[in-house]
Amino acid sequence: MRKDRMQAARVKAGHTQETLATALGIEKKQISRWETGSTIPSADRLAEIAKILEVSTDYLFGLSDDPTPNMRIDNLTPDERAVLAAMRRGDDKAAMKIIANR
Repeated sequence: MRKDRMQAARVKAGHTQETLATALGIEKKQISRWETGSTIPSADRLAEIAKILEVSTDYLFGLSDDPTPNMRIDNLTPDERAVLAAMRRGDDKAAMKIIANR
C-alpha cells in the first residue's frame, strides 16, 4: 500500500486519524503506523478503509491513479446513466448533448 495515498484520501474525505480509527473500531496509533508505512493493513481492513474513504483499493495500492471506486449503477449520477443509456442505444448525438450541457 502507498502510505501517501492513504493519508491524502483520508484528508480529502474529511477524516482525521482519530475519526478514521473510530470508524474502523481501532486505535488511532494504528492509522499512524499505516500512514508512515511501518505496518500495512490486512486485505479485509484495506477493503474497509477504501469503502470509508470512497476510493478504490487499486488506488491505495498505487495500481491506478484513479481514486474512484469501480463503477456501479448505484454510484452513477443521473447524467452518467443517461449518457450510458444513449450510448447503448447507439445515439451518440444524445450522449454528446448531455455531456455538452453539463
